[in-house]
Amino acid sequence: MTGVKPERQPVSDGGPDGSMPSEPIVELHTLLARCVAHPDDATVEAIRSGELIDRILDRAAAVGLDLDRPSLPDRPREAYLRTFEGFDGDAYAPPAESVYEPWWDGTERGLLSGPPAHDMRRRYDAAGIDTPDAYPADHLALELEYAGLLLENGDPAEYHAFREVHFGWLPALRDRVNRTSEVAFHRWAVDTIVRLVDRVTAEVAAESEGNDHDE
Repeated sequence: MTGVKPERQPVSDGGPDGSMPSEPIVELHTLLARCVAHPDDATVEAIRSGELIDRILDRAAAVGLDLDRPSLPDRPREAYLRTFEGFDGDAYAPPAESVYEPWWDGTERGLLSGPPAHDMRRRYDAAGIDTPDAYPADHLALELEYAGLLLENGDPAEYHAFREVHFGWLPALRDRVNRTSEVAFHRWAVDTIVRLVDRVTAEVAAESEGNDHDE
């Protein structure tokens, strides 16, 4: 796990009308963040044993997200390095937003520490969140955990706004993972992340429309 730790405590278990099953959705963000973070010993064992996948499938079923079960890598750390860090110089898919988004001057540079990373650092500082030095501020694992905190704090509208600013690159990441990685587990994980974000966004939009009709 990446260790994103907010100073403030969660204040709500769900959306304003209770229609969004907040707890499993929040947990899915955390579980999927583990799939795209460098695996520590606990995550390696959870992947190998199937425990992590079992939990994801259980939480996904609770929110009506139908997922297939992927094959699991025998060497999770090596699989992560091959997929996301270019192990042995192979093509790879960096899980950091700045690589996929324009620079300040509008050019496409494919580099780390661009505008998305600076905005995420500003958000972490404002919220009193500590992040590991080993990760760029816009690493997908950190962004997922941050988005989960928005939902955990009962703020789905903020999640939607965050998605509009910081999750637009996810389809490009999925495309690159599919092109460069043969690791079924990571291809599945990134596709599931895209589907989860789309599902939550649709739920938030539906709730907002319902609230507008009630006024």
